Amino acid sequence: MSQSKVSAENKIPSQAELISLLECYQAGRFSDAEKLAQSFTEKFPQHPFAWKMLGAILGQTGRLSDSLAYMQKSVQLSPQDAEAYNNLGNVLKALGRLNEAEASYKQAITLRPDYAEAHSNLGNTLKGLGKSDEAEASYRQAITLRSDFAEAHSNLGNVLKALGRLNEAEASYRQAITLRPDYAEAYSNLGATLKELGRLDEAEASCKQAVFLKPDYAEARYNLGLCLFYSEQYGVALKEFELTDIGLSKSYAIRCSYLQDEESIFYERLDSLISQGQANAVIGSVICCSEIKYGVKRENPFCNEPLQYVLKTDLHEQYDFDEIFIKSIKDVLTDNSISFKPQPFLTNGVQTAGNIFAVKKISGTEIESIIIAEVEKYRDHFKDSDEGFIRNWPTSYKIEGWLVSMRSGGKLAAHMHESGWISGSVYVNVPVKSETNSGNLVLCLDEQVQTQELKGPNSQEHIIDVETGSLCLFPSSLHHYTVPFEDKENRIVLAFDIMPN
Repeated sequence: MSQSKVSAENKIPSQAELISLLECYQAGRFSDAEKLAQSFTEKFPQHPFAWKMLGAILGQTGRLSDSLAYMQKSVQLSPQDAEAYNNLGNVLKALGRLNEAEASYKQAITLRPDYAEAHSNLGNTLKGLGKSDEAEASYRQAITLRSDFAEAHSNLGNVLKALGRLNEAEASYRQAITLRPDYAEAYSNLGATLKELGRLDEAEASCKQAVFLKPDYAEARYNLGLCLFYSEQYGVALKEFELTDIGLSKSYAIRCSYLQDEESIFYERLDSLISQGQANAVIGSVICCSEIKYGVKRENPFCNEPLQYVLKTDLHEQYDFDEIFIKSIKDVLTDNSISFKPQPFLTNGVQTAGNIFAVKKISGTEIESIIIAEVEKYRDHFKDSDEGFIRNWPTSYKIEGWLVSMRSGGKLAAHMHESGWISGSVYVNVPVKSETNSGNLVLCLDEQVQTQELKGPNSQEHIIDVETGSLCLFPSSLHHYTVPFEDKENRIVLAFDIMPN
């Protein structure tokens, strides 16, 4: 290699040039910063800073795939730069390459063990990988390193909420807000947690503060709408839902109109959503309910005949149910780290908080793999159907679940799972039936069948005779309730929703 070639490759930008590039980037003048960084990579090809900055600029402007190559080049040129590995991890995570992101963050931490941001980012990735316990440890390490790290406190709240430890999650969000009083995301997440705890007035106040701080924050408005909806302030909830375009918000607005008995407004909104091709469990439910209530038939984009898509399976026939399910789930119920939450539909029983599939004793176990396998069998069983929920089956989905343990006299009132695609229940223990239908599951088209208020010639319900080892799968648009039972043993059920990602 000639001396001139070596000299060119070893050239470095001046301090003034580096400052100029950094100032452009920090001022948000990304077009100017990109041109400058690109020129630096050509003039100083062995200097890592320009590659790092160019990768960051492309990431900020949404060109993640292009950004990745520059981030990788930055790491190659500066293998001892912890920040470069952290930045590379951010791009990999945004691209959904979580295992690679995990490795990159861990390398950043190896190079700089006191790198609080990398610990927090690693926690986010581990949470995405379903490694909730490890994610919690990463967030706590970030907080140990930087006690005033508001984002890490909020992130810790997120994983604690997923693990069902709602009181601890509340404390984490409140600490984040103490450190950053303008932290809209923490207020919104605190509101969602307080809603789960049944403290609707406090939840509403927290979500309102999030909206005040960030008026265009769609998720906060959606959470506020849910608080208002569940406290039966349907008119106010409707206004909030109409101000956001988050997935189910328009469908909740439809349901608000239905519950307010505004028939003309209801059908105007419903027909608009149907014409847009919207299909989810809420729309499916309100169409079925409105046919009973108003006597008007509409084509249902989710499922016209949901009671025809109920599938019951005996898991005893294929699996060691006692060893896989009963032993594991009873172990979870006696674990002192598991939290429970109020459930307004539940009488004489308890329900776990958070997603039970985020708990180490369930996540990644045979229980999860069996349920996913049975869901795929369900889909295959009805593969020739032209119903919307089969035809438009989500390309990617997640499973969220909870345990319900009822004592003698226990029952669930009629309700549906608005966020689900299909819902299911595994009957871990069904006590001896003192009467024919004691403890059985009842599936129905509308939530008022149970009280008989709207029961008429168009109303339908289906009683499922359940026993220990039964698995029941059904479209989430169906309402369901349980028949009370009397026995000294508890009725234990693992309930879950398959939800689109």
